[in-house]
Amino acid sequence: MMAAEDAATAEAEAPAEADSNGAQEQLLSPLDRARQALEDENLDRSLMGELLAELEGELFDLRDQLAASAGVASKAEGLEGSLAASKDQLLRLTADFENFRKRTAAEKDELSSRAKGDVIAGLLPCLDNFELARTQVKPETEGEQKINNSYQGLYKQMVDIMKGLGVETVDTVGAPFDPELHEAIMREPSDDVPDGTVLLEFRKGFRMGERLLRPAMVKVSFREEAAPAASADTDSEPNSIDESP
Repeated sequence: MMAAEDAATAEAEAPAEADSNGAQEQLLSPLDRARQALEDENLDRSLMGELLAELEGELFDLRDQLAASAGVASKAEGLEGSLAASKDQLLRLTADFENFRKRTAAEKDELSSRAKGDVIAGLLPCLDNFELARTQVKPETEGEQKINNSYQGLYKQMVDIMKGLGVETVDTVGAPFDPELHEAIMREPSDDVPDGTVLLEFRKGFRMGERLLRPAMVKVSFREEAAPAASADTDSEPNSIDESP
């Protein structure tokens, strides 16, 4: 009875062991199975043919994977190049925009300064009239004095406004003549000051920063050259007679 049970158990375990071996063979790669077949003394050629076919299939799959990997790598390199080019283009565009912004701001400041200078230059004749009234008008009555005070108050306000806008007067009396700043309408000989010195101011000149709004009208000194001395040899005996034989 015991022998019969052992035989039944062995018969039941045999298929299970066979199934386990088959599962292990499926888990093995074709290369490992081919290696095991080569090590087996009872070499089955049909089995080797199947293994070779599987190996060839694996090789083709590997080639396809390698080709796909190469394509992905090539695309990645292309994307990296495109990214670098886009980054460089962005940097150039950013630099161009910054330069454009600075240039536009500078042009805007220049236009604003020019417009402001043009307006101030148009008001200079009014300032001249106030200057003339301040120096020429001599109020004699109380009413005239009130009017003069009103004019002088307006004049002071104009001067303060121009100073606040950066307007400055051009240096004149005692300064060397500068054709960029002065307009010489008279010249006067003088030995007391260097040649080309401003002696008198007829009309004020104004500047705003580097821009000259109006040149100053001035009188400029110059040195007279001494007259050449007469030759004593030619003037000593103009009517002498040659008495030599």
